[in-house]
Amino acid sequence: MKDFGRTAPDDDAVERNLDLAWEIFGAQPSHPKVAELALQVLAVQPERSSVSLLLGNHREICGQADEARRLYLQVAGRRDRQFVNAARALRHLALAEHDHAEALRWARTVLGEDHEEWRDWMELGFTQALCGEHEDGWRRLDEAVALCSRTTPDELPTAFGKRAACLLGTFAPPDRFVPAAEEAVRGDAANPWVALMLGWAYLVQYRFADAEQLGLRLLRENPTEDLLQNLVGTARTMLRIVENSHGQDITLDDIRRTGVIELGWRQLRDQVLGTDLASALAALDDVMPADLRATLRPGTAVADHAESDRIGSMVAEDLLAWHDGQQPGSGAAWGRAEPFRLMSAAEIIDMCAEIEADPGAHPDWPENEVWEQVMTDDAGAYLVAVAFGVLVKRRPGHPDEPVAASMADWIWDRVVGFGGPDPRPAPRRTEDALLDG
Repeated sequence: MKDFGRTAPDDDAVERNLDLAWEIFGAQPSHPKVAELALQVLAVQPERSSVSLLLGNHREICGQADEARRLYLQVAGRRDRQFVNAARALRHLALAEHDHAEALRWARTVLGEDHEEWRDWMELGFTQALCGEHEDGWRRLDEAVALCSRTTPDELPTAFGKRAACLLGTFAPPDRFVPAAEEAVRGDAANPWVALMLGWAYLVQYRFADAEQLGLRLLRENPTEDLLQNLVGTARTMLRIVENSHGQDITLDDIRRTGVIELGWRQLRDQVLGTDLASALAALDDVMPADLRATLRPGTAVADHAESDRIGSMVAEDLLAWHDGQQPGSGAAWGRAEPFRLMSAAEIIDMCAEIEADPGAHPDWPENEVWEQVMTDDAGAYLVAVAFGVLVKRRPGHPDEPVAASMADWIWDRVVGFGGPDPRPAPRRTEDALLDG
């Protein structure tokens, strides 16, 4: 008789707990009280899918991706009214984990249930482009904006900003990114990074006056931002070169050949997206085999070396700050067919001094070109970052052989080879990239 007098659960108390859980989640989504309250509700109403999704969102934000996935899949398996929201949550989780194929699968699942929401079409286009369906994906982004204009025109500025961010996130070329970013900026819906990247895209298009004007406008809103000051400074430098092209040693064509502006655009974009060299090196640290780690020397501050001006800033400085080269003969530790290893600061400086002392004896290292040697096979061949940041193999008496689009890409490929994640969009077909210049 010990249960005599026990009443049924107080439905009002359950709803109060749920309302409080949502309120706390809205203010502090990682607060432990969210899970406590959600679990109290689920203890009474275990089939309440919306609460399971709330708990899953909380777990995901707290870094508990596996538990979040379990909750989302549990709801999806019920095929109730919350199925489409569970599919959206699984799409979001897959994107966060850089599982682009899984994200695309769930994006298509969502649209199999609901065709009315422009954001879902935007996510489909984004994931298509991430998976290599670039043109179809980018066209889908435009269609999502058009759908927004028909169904929820008051949200159009948001759609403009989202499209520009998606184009940036899928490595769309400047010619495709610029019109979308301009619409976002006009609608005052561009996030700061999109606006900054629009300025750099203007530079890539050699629209230096437009880049300067946009940079000055953005500086009025954020006068201490170094990247904006750099944008304005670069634009003004380019304008001076154009104005004085007949009376100075450097010309616009010289700058075009180096690819320095295009490289600046890509490096900033990659920094925004977490696909830059620094991010790749950090990811490599997480998955690096012990035998490779044992070959690497501690990092070094380039400025501490005499003749540090011989060390390039394109990629060599970052690599040396990470690790000051590898032990000679240890290139096989990378697990590649050709045993290239990282060069030390001293090796780079000594080699540059030798080339400068007798350029005629080193015809493969021309004075009037951009190059940074960063790896060697200890048998006369080198991996070299050249114009536009491209990584090539250089051997005496042979043309340069392309190895990777950049040093960052070479490192990301090693990360993937060692079992790590790959946040990069699928590469575009060579012919498409060439058409974009």
